[in-house]
Amino acid sequence: MIVIGTVIGSGFASGKEIAVFFSRFGIVSYFFIALTFFAFFTIIYAFFSLGEKALKKLEKSRFFSIICIIISLIFTSSMFAGTINVLPESVFLKICFALILLVVCCRVSKRGVPMLAKLNNLLIPATLVCLLIVLISNFKGANLSVNINQNAFAGLFFAVLYWVLNFSISGLVIAKTGLEMTKRQKVLASFFSSLILSAFLLLTNFVILSNPESMQQGMPLVFLSSGVMSVLIKFVVFSGCITTLFSLVFTTAETLKRFNFSQKAIYFVSIIFPAALSLFGFGAIVSLLYPFASVLGFFLLLVLFFSPQKNSS
Repeated sequence: MIVIGTVIGSGFASGKEIAVFFSRFGIVSYFFIALTFFAFFTIIYAFFSLGEKALKKLEKSRFFSIICIIISLIFTSSMFAGTINVLPESVFLKICFALILLVVCCRVSKRGVPMLAKLNNLLIPATLVCLLIVLISNFKGANLSVNINQNAFAGLFFAVLYWVLNFSISGLVIAKTGLEMTKRQKVLASFFSSLILSAFLLLTNFVILSNPESMQQGMPLVFLSSGVMSVLIKFVVFSGCITTLFSLVFTTAETLKRFNFSQKAIYFVSIIFPAALSLFGFGAIVSLLYPFASVLGFFLLLVLFFSPQKNSS
């Protein structure tokens, strides 16, 4: 639930990430989603297995910590933007939601993984059920004649960016989660997390390609849904936002502590600043800043998890 909760944020839940990184490449997107299952399994298991080494590297490097903070703030801003998009129009309700969210974020930043596990175990199953209902209601049949952009090389590049995008920050949370797990638990958690995420990627891609007019929308699934489905998808996006948001706030707070920031400064940088950045809009952040964050994330993951560790003299 922690792994799924860190990945199924506003971009995933709303369909925007799938449209940007997969659907716009037409039929070949199905092949890249199949590859994504194997990539997710490999990456998640690597994080579980190599997490202790990566966390030690991060603790020793201020440079890597700064990159981690930049990526985290970009993702956090999109989670705030996604939340704002689905909240009721009432100013009073928005303020109430914001205050509650602030309090929970503060608790998560202090209590860490145990708090994340409790929240995700509660929210993620309900989120997945609602998302499945929305996808089934908007499915018009597989559209195998889509020929939007058949540039396979570009599609593969964006698929790789997508893999990096989703784990460049959540990898640190997953690494901490795996510290107390057995090898069998790591394999099973990696397999089922990858299977569930890839299945929803595939279903969402089916829906978007069967409704091509949704591809350019800021939130494709929200655009397609009406009536009861509109309520359900807004819950999905909201839940996806806050579960990922909590993971990001925790990651940013933990990293800032290494710079001896005061608690007030940590709250400002990890919560208030990305909330202000979210005013640029959800669509703009996903389309413009996510690819940039992916490149930074690829560098960070390569160094932390897969580069050899120097022996200290």
